[in-house]
Parts: sequence; C-alpha cells; structure tokens
Amino acid sequence: MIKLPLVLLSTAFFAAIPAFARALAWPLGPARLLRIGARACSGWGRVSCAILGVRREVHGPIPREGVFLVAANHLSYLDILVLASLYPSVFLAKREIASWPVFGWIARGAGTLFVDRVQPKDVVRAGREMGGILALGLPLTIFPEGRSTPGTAVLPFLPSLLEPAARARVPCWAVSLSYATPGSAEPPSHSVCWHDSRNFATHFKDLLALRRIVARVRFAESPVVSADRKELAQELWRRVSASFEPVAPAGAGAASPSPAPTP
Repeated sequence: MIKLPLVLLSTAFFAAIPAFARALAWPLGPARLLRIGARACSGWGRVSCAILGVRREVHGPIPREGVFLVAANHLSYLDILVLASLYPSVFLAKREIASWPVFGWIARGAGTLFVDRVQPKDVVRAGREMGGILALGLPLTIFPEGRSTPGTAVLPFLPSLLEPAARARVPCWAVSLSYATPGSAEPPSHSVCWHDSRNFATHFKDLLALRRIVARVRFAESPVVSADRKELAQELWRRVSASFEPVAPAGAGAASPSPAPTP
C-alpha cells in the first residue's frame, strides 16, 4: 500500500521543519516558533489529505487572520488533518496523541497542547497554556465535546475548555465536521469516526484502505465573543449543532450535491 509510506515521508518532512526552527530558537522567540509549527502542521494536513484521498467540502468563511479560537465537534483524528489543512493553528488534543506514531510526531513538533480531560487539575494547567497561546496572538483549535463520537449528535461543550477564550474575549468560530465514504460498503461512522476501543493502528490501517473520503466542513458565518464561558460554550454548541450533518450509517455513505472542493 503506497499511502502509508507517503504519509510517513510527509510526516517526517513537516515534523523536521519545526525541529529545525527550534534549533535556531535563540533568534526566533516563542511566538514565531509556534507560527512555524502551525504552518508546518497546516502543510502536513494539506499533503496528508491529498494522500488519503480526502476531499474537503467547505461551507462558510474560513478564519485566517489575527487571533481566534475554533471550536469543532470531534469525530476522528482525521479532524485535525482536515482543519489543519484549511488554516494554520495550534491545536489542543488529548494527552494520548503525544505518544502515537505519525500523529504524535508532528503534533509535538508543531506545538500542540495536550490535556488529560478527566483530570480537573490538568484542565486548569492546559487552560493556562491556552491563554498563553492566545496572548501571543496565535489561533487555537479545540474540540470542546471532550471526546470523539460516532457522529449521531453533538455532545454538550465543556465550558472549562473555553475559559481562556472567554477571559481574553477573542473571536470564537463554530465549525461542524461530518464525513462520507462514497463507494465504500463500510459506513463512515465506523471507518472514519474513531470513538470506540479499537486500536489506533488497526483503525488507521482501515482508513488507509478507503479509496475516497468526503469531509464536510461548515463554518458559522460570524464568530462569537463573550466573557461568560458558559454562555460561550452554549452558543458555540448551538451553532455547531445547527449546521451538523449526522455521519451516514451503513448503506448511506454516498455524497450529496455540494460546493466544489477546497483547493
């Protein structure tokens, strides 16, 4: 299978960029280092989507300039590739990803923040780091459901993960994600969504076998700004839920008419 070595090569290439930048850390500074990592992660996302046959269909304006936070529903590790391919950003991810092959390599190098969401103290620690990222003027992407799902509905957003954005009153963009696998007998709720206890390597192998994946990305038309984290969580959840398309179960994987794919 040619996809796996290509993914490994592209990951090694883009992971080397922030590693080289860190070797020159003394003249660059933390903000510039993180920007380099975010751009490397974005390039990795674009190349990986091309290798994996992921066609991105995007609705709504993609935030690109200034400091902002993106809050998305969470279905799969593929979410990171898809969103990274659209704009440079620092991501907040679960702690386990740091030790994964492929994803862990680039995530660590790109400056991804890691959090153990079941440990309140670690959420507080991650919140401080998130505030630092926003204070440096860098975009941040999070998945406030707190875990991935099979794509039947959007879980309530955790206000604690939005505290840094509320405190800094930065613009927060809601985005919903959904997937389809046209021509595949395997439903995307199983082949793309990763929400159960299946081994990562096994799931990734099955994902590599898919010939085509359609990623539907829907951005809200405008951002939300609020100093109240609960209000912010509720409004972002409402906007994501309003545009969310449930992931097709078995027998319903065909793509519906949609805009041209994002280049």
